Amino acid sequence: GKEIPGQASLVFDVVLLDLHNPKDGITIESQYVPESCERRSQTGDFLRYHYNGTLLDGTLFDSSYSRNRTYDTYVGKGYVIAGMDEGLLGVCTGEKRRIIIPPHLGYGEEGRGKIPGSAVLVFDIHVVDFHNPSDSVSITVNYKPSNCTVLSKKGDYLKYHYNASLLDGTLLDSTHSLGKTYNIVLGSGQVVVGMDMGLQDMCVGERRTVIIPPHLGYGEDGVEGEVPGSAVLVFDIELLELVSGLPEGYMFVWNGEVSPNLFEEIDQNHDGEVLLEEFSEYIQAQVDSGKGKLAPGFDFEKIVKNMFTNQDRDGNGKVTAEEFKLKDQEAKEEHDEL
Repeated sequence: GKEIPGQASLVFDVVLLDLHNPKDGITIESQYVPESCERRSQTGDFLRYHYNGTLLDGTLFDSSYSRNRTYDTYVGKGYVIAGMDEGLLGVCTGEKRRIIIPPHLGYGEEGRGKIPGSAVLVFDIHVVDFHNPSDSVSITVNYKPSNCTVLSKKGDYLKYHYNASLLDGTLLDSTHSLGKTYNIVLGSGQVVVGMDMGLQDMCVGERRTVIIPPHLGYGEDGVEGEVPGSAVLVFDIELLELVSGLPEGYMFVWNGEVSPNLFEEIDQNHDGEVLLEEFSEYIQAQVDSGKGKLAPGFDFEKIVKNMFTNQDRDGNGKVTAEEFKLKDQEAKEEHDEL
């Protein structure tokens, strides 16, 4: 035409950006694999990872590091481009690898955003952690005393030390740094479900590592500024003290025989009515003398008020002899009473 004359010799200066063959699969280059790799990712796992995404010539188009948060996704389920879905299978926690993805397994001929059409993609990834939605807690006993007959159960009051971290070793929290134990009533919902499970059947002096998947921890949301969303948690625990709880459904039990004149003993002024103050003083006296026991780890006033309210059936702030019943007299009722 008008731009190239006939019989002209042509000179092209070429920069090769990338090349691929439509038959190419992904290429995986291992950069770091931890010595300890108990499990590798498989289809259906939920994986958290950091990445830098570049073109073959090194041009950066995206990075999770710049957003200061991991990319979180299910693998092998089609939630990410096909090449990445394949490249994230078979990884270990903490592993670093390079995944090179041809365009037909990436963003194709059209491209997307900063990614030109038909581009070969390079992802340098660092796996932070992964879990499966069917995972339960994992418990590893690191030390168990020779005398280990009394085991923790639901309702027991526990005092323990812990170090909490992510799977990559990032420390989240530690009772040692606070100089005091963490105290809970086991199974009362004071900690995440996974910790309630991890503290079961433990004896005083025992040390164990409990790994908690996010659906039994802090879930997809995490705790702002403290625990990332969808994070797998690692707790190193040492149980220091155990106070046995009461049978389920009871907040107070007698250590001996119950007085046949119980109501009259509580009714100090013998007016046929028991007020909260009288009730509270009596329960306190039984606990102090060792004749009765309250559920450990709960606020005394709240327990007593709850017991009194359950006895005060007409809600007038007074308990009469007709209203007053022991728990074993109420087989058909669900109350935290005497």
